[in-house]
Amino acid sequence: MSHQLRVIPDPFEFARRGDTLQGEVDARSLPRLAESLRDLGVPQRVAYELSGSVIEGKPFLTVLASVELTLECQRCLGDLSWVVSADSRLLLVPRTEELPDDELEEDDFDPVHAWRDFDVLGAVEEELLLALPLAPTHEQCSVPVAKENGGERSPFAVLKGLKTGG
Repeated sequence: MSHQLRVIPDPFEFARRGDTLQGEVDARSLPRLAESLRDLGVPQRVAYELSGSVIEGKPFLTVLASVELTLECQRCLGDLSWVVSADSRLLLVPRTEELPDDELEEDDFDPVHAWRDFDVLGAVEEELLLALPLAPTHEQCSVPVAKENGGERSPFAVLKGLKTGG
């Protein structure tokens, strides 16, 4: 199976068969991810692939996704182009069962509840959100400086004057 779906009707069967699906979606259509975007006027294409597998009798879903996003630099507040890639393996656990505690010690996969009509775009969005940097910044930039009378002046210059004059 290699076509674009919004849901996987039975994710456990999908994993058992070793199915794969791929597609593209505009990041602006993923509501939680769109909140992080700087320029909502330009399409930002997310390419994704989901593939199922069974390992040691357990159903897994691998989520691969990548996109170049326009974010806001947290230092200079300018536009910042950032490539976000997700490569995650999810252990599918029926909704009626508890997530296994012992599996949480594993770093190579995360257990998730799954049921019929598994939300493909929701899974892609979640993995991209987890891959986003907490505070994206340019490699080389500086904090904006206030300008007074054509010269540059730090917003802390008044405090410095109080310290030296006090």
